Amino acid sequence: MGDRSIPDGESKLEFAIRAYRAMDRLIAAEDSPLVVVTHGYALTFLVAAWVGMPIEAAGYINLKSNSGGVTHLREDDVRFNRAVLRLNDVAHLDGIT
Repeated sequence: MGDRSIPDGESKLEFAIRAYRAMDRLIAAEDSPLVVVTHGYALTFLVAAWVGMPIEAAGYINLKSNSGGVTHLREDDVRFNRAVLRLNDVAHLDGIT
């Protein structure tokens, strides 16, 4: 995950670290519900962080998202299990041209 596809840009690992830190801050905020708007590349790492995937493994996952796609994450109030309830849900876009 250490490659740099853009000269002087972040490596995939550096970006993942930044996304994981952002998710840590969101979780720590304890505001509910939260709405986070992002693009697909960041979504991959935010969801990986949400489910507790080790950052070393996050370079192997790639989640696709359409423009306007909704991903719904939820933590159980009793056992604190984290779920991905919906990934890239675009049903609300039906009929929009």
